[in-house]
Amino acid sequence: MGRIHSMNLSKMKDVEIVGIVDMDVDRAKNLAQTLGVQPYTEFSSVIKSNKPDVAIITTSTQSHLPLIREAAENGIHVFVEKPMGIDSKENEEIVRAVERNRVKLQVGFQRLYDESFIKAKEALEGGEVGRPLLAELISRDPSPQPGIGTILYPGAIYDDMAIHDFATMLWMFGFRRMRLYASGSAFVFKEYKEAGDFDTSLVNVKYEDGPLVNIDVSRCSRYGYDIRAEILGENGMIRVENRTEYETLVFRGNQISHAPYEWFEVRFRDAYRREVEAFVNSVIRDERTFPDHVFAYNVGRVADAAKRSASIGEPVTVE
Repeated sequence: MGRIHSMNLSKMKDVEIVGIVDMDVDRAKNLAQTLGVQPYTEFSSVIKSNKPDVAIITTSTQSHLPLIREAAENGIHVFVEKPMGIDSKENEEIVRAVERNRVKLQVGFQRLYDESFIKAKEALEGGEVGRPLLAELISRDPSPQPGIGTILYPGAIYDDMAIHDFATMLWMFGFRRMRLYASGSAFVFKEYKEAGDFDTSLVNVKYEDGPLVNIDVSRCSRYGYDIRAEILGENGMIRVENRTEYETLVFRGNQISHAPYEWFEVRFRDAYRREVEAFVNSVIRDERTFPDHVFAYNVGRVADAAKRSASIGEPVTVE
């Protein structure tokens, strides 16, 4: 993600990249050399040397809080990859740090900048299908890649994967009283089972005044990356398909083949560009970022509820 965001930022005329920070010296040097900038292994060093206006944080979730706090205390606006923090307690600290130091923060929920999801939201808000009754959100990562991009711990799947669906749900239907039940299993990968985490989970959400939402997440998709959404309304249905680079189908005998579903950097290539552009423009124009720290705090509350529900095996109320 650091490379994806850096390459997108390097193409923006209003942005000058002043440093790449990575604990892995070789990785820092490689990306810095590509961009023609200075590599660093400590965040504090690039702050002292360059006094940047913004920081793009794409490190592991456990490091978000101290890095965001350090940036905020130095008056640096922050774009941070999801989730904002590891739980609601950390998120509260992040909200206080951001608001106390009067800096902007945006969280990388890129689906909110994806054209397909934006059109779905516009159709929903435009009343094209009437009152929403039922929603299905599906996120499946290609396997086998146990633990990629995250440190495993009990319920990590809700912070690392389902967090995107929670953000999409709140964006589509708002944050208000809901009843949530989460269940999961480690069907395929022993790494998740040993950590008390899951490779597959279902989360059922009932908004007090509707709709019903079913969230299906799995790290065991043998057929590739799969992101879909469907909203059933009183007067029709909205569907976001599992879009690929092209839609050519090959029919042969009793088989039908299609383009392989690529990994996230291809599926959301345009969304990643749009979200960092929106962040930079918010800083330049002194406008509110989206999704900001308040939105991310509420998303984190839903993730915490899912972790608790899966742990105790009972529904949990969020309000």
